[in-house]
Amino acid sequence: MRLGRWVLLLMAVAAGLWLFQGPSTNLFRGFSREAPGPIDRAKAAAEKNNSRAGETTGAQTEADAGPSAAGVTENMTPGQVRALLGPPSETRTETTDAGVLREIWIYSPAGKTVVFENGVAVSIR
Repeated sequence: MRLGRWVLLLMAVAAGLWLFQGPSTNLFRGFSREAPGPIDRAKAAAEKNNSRAGETTGAQTEADAGPSAAGVTENMTPGQVRALLGPPSETRTETTDAGVLREIWIYSPAGKTVVFENGVAVSIR
């Protein structure tokens, strides 16, 4: 009977060693110092979320800045401006003293005005 107890004790010690030092599929893998714990994973996720929020805020600020931030420049056609900014809130047409047709597009929400002469943007205010 003593031999049976020694074999049982030896098997228990071997099983214990296997659990603590065995393959990566063992029970205590999650308690390894190499694997990040739940707090470390939560901190990493929070940092990633904060960096994304900063990127979103920067993009929103740039979009709210108006036509110049949206890429409208002089020498653009009305079609190009409309593609960037959408339809204007108000339009006016006038003729200069030199007989040049001037079209004024007003974007009220952005507080900007684009002036076209002969089908080309000449001024962005």
